[in-house]
Amino acid sequence: MTVATLILLFFAAIVIGLPIAAALGGAALVTSMIFAPIPSGVLGQKLFANLNHYTLMAVPFFFLAAEFMESGGLVGRLIAMARAFVGHLRAGLGMTAVLTCILFAAISGSSPATVAAVGNIMYPALVKEGYSPRYAIGALATSGSIGILIPPSIPLILYGFVTETPIPALFLAGVVPGLIYGALLLVTARVLAAREGKVQGTRATWGERGRAVVMALPALFLPAFIVVGIYGLPTMSLGPIHVEGGAIFTPTEAAAVSAALALAIGMFVYGEFKLSMIVGLIVRVAPRVGMIFWITTNALIFGYFITRIGLPAMLSEAVLDAGLSKVAFLLCVNLLLVVVGFFLEGVPTILIFAPLLQPAAAALGIDPVQFAIIMVVNIELGLITPPVGMNLFVASGVSGMPVLQVFRATIPWMAATLIALLIVTFVPAVSLWLPGLGG
Repeated sequence: MTVATLILLFFAAIVIGLPIAAALGGAALVTSMIFAPIPSGVLGQKLFANLNHYTLMAVPFFFLAAEFMESGGLVGRLIAMARAFVGHLRAGLGMTAVLTCILFAAISGSSPATVAAVGNIMYPALVKEGYSPRYAIGALATSGSIGILIPPSIPLILYGFVTETPIPALFLAGVVPGLIYGALLLVTARVLAAREGKVQGTRATWGERGRAVVMALPALFLPAFIVVGIYGLPTMSLGPIHVEGGAIFTPTEAAAVSAALALAIGMFVYGEFKLSMIVGLIVRVAPRVGMIFWITTNALIFGYFITRIGLPAMLSEAVLDAGLSKVAFLLCVNLLLVVVGFFLEGVPTILIFAPLLQPAAAALGIDPVQFAIIMVVNIELGLITPPVGMNLFVASGVSGMPVLQVFRATIPWMAATLIALLIVTFVPAVSLWLPGLGG
């Protein structure tokens, strides 16, 4: 009865139009008052203890890093480099958009930020080149979802936070699936470009490619610095010089360093960022960061209540009693998360369902790192499906197209997302190989 009331109140709040954060916290508090009151002192202490967490500080810093990259000219250099290497192909500019999203994802940690940053530059360029608006916005809205798979990733940070899974291992786990997903999108870009009637363009000379790489090196330095900083260098000796292996800084410190470096590169290397722009940039970032923390706060209330009534344990027991195999369980999880993606954004999906489903997955022997990647790829699908797909709204703002028209443009590209989902679900090594090397 308690669980039924909780679910009913939650969906009733969504139906009447309450924000997702209010629906989460309100449903938990009202249900607790009816069946199992939570002492206000305990609730306050629990919230403070969870929110006063070092890991969560990575979220605003990665948002800042993405904004500094867009405003400081780093994105433009990445686009120029990608175009120099693939721009001559039949789908050259479409593939450039995909490659730039992959490169930008290695710093931003956010899919909507990737769509906005790359889309503002690439959408007009694609249309000017003769690509249809449908192709251009479909490519950008779908490719931008890579932003939460290739590390750093804000959903993976939150998953690690609520499940106590090591974030460096989660970051490593996203690399190979992210590259596979990127490769699938590149193939999709090529196939769809053939329907557009695009022909091969002019091949850049190696000198032009070299100059594009040199100009992009400061931007490329950021993801390389983050990787080396989080995972460290191997222990090595070069004559009298001995280098101790190990991490240099934590993922949270990496977020702060990446924001500072993106600011410095934009100001002093490319000279496109001015101090006068900082206030406006913070005004743009603050609402997004505040939204995530507001949802997190209420999701913690929701999560604490479902744990208090023993729902995750009951779900684990039900799965074991039902005799579900790993394959059957993962199929059910994927179906559930696809449906959830129609109604919830990525952050609440992680904060609600990770602590609920991960114990059941662990009971079946599914690695929590692989399970995180499965959840994130499902969220990527949710980002491009209405009615709440964030990438659709951002892409609509970039292109001026209605949201439903943007959704129709993404449908041919969804095949890549679905194939990537099947791969990470049924081939665990794709997610676990690289963390295994790192461990």
